[in-house]
Amino acid sequence: MADLKGKKVLIFGDSIMYGSGNGGFGVGEYLQRDLGMVCKKYAVGGARVGYKAGKSWLPEQIMRAIDAGETADYIIFDGFTNDCNISEGATEPDVPLGAVTSGSAHSPYVCPTVYELKKEGSTFAECFQSVIYTLLLRFPKVKILFIRPHNMGRRDHDLQRQYGEYALYICEKWGVPYVDLYKNSGLNTFIPRHRDMFTCDSYGWGRGDCTHPNALGYELKYMPLIESAIKAL
Repeated sequence: MADLKGKKVLIFGDSIMYGSGNGGFGVGEYLQRDLGMVCKKYAVGGARVGYKAGKSWLPEQIMRAIDAGETADYIIFDGFTNDCNISEGATEPDVPLGAVTSGSAHSPYVCPTVYELKKEGSTFAECFQSVIYTLLLRFPKVKILFIRPHNMGRRDHDLQRQYGEYALYICEKWGVPYVDLYKNSGLNTFIPRHRDMFTCDSYGWGRGDCTHPNALGYELKYMPLIESAIKAL
């Protein structure tokens, strides 16, 4: 397995990558602590892959890193948990699922870069594919890892499964490795004991919020699988 001490990792995504349930100590900070990596974090709580006004947009995180001239050895990102959220008073997800564009019969791997995406009317699938395409284009020597988060009791069961499976399908299309915590971590916050033991009480409800891992959630459910995967890239 690779010696990761001193290797630089860029972190993109939402609150789970950021560490919002753990005082800002997220995936990148654990990689620094456990493996001696150097972390640069662009992740922002509430981020969507598709555009939603007033929220962090994952393609803009990527653009900021590129515009800053970032270099890295590894990139870790997540995304879709907030896309499949149904906001209060709404009946549909914040960002439509959409469909993967196929280019043409001769060029199925042609798609826009993040700089070419339109905000309004964007879908999860087109933006997710564009994020991966741009990362591969702009960071061709960097090892990339996508993180599918755990089974969340505050998201519609069918929607989070659908968006998550589509994310993995797009990763497989482009040859991007992933960690499937939904299937393999055993963390399911529909289970009250898991909710309260492994996620933080973000809202003062006297129980876990289902979504944001606390220290135990990261250390027992997230980081063993993520660290094993990054060592094996």
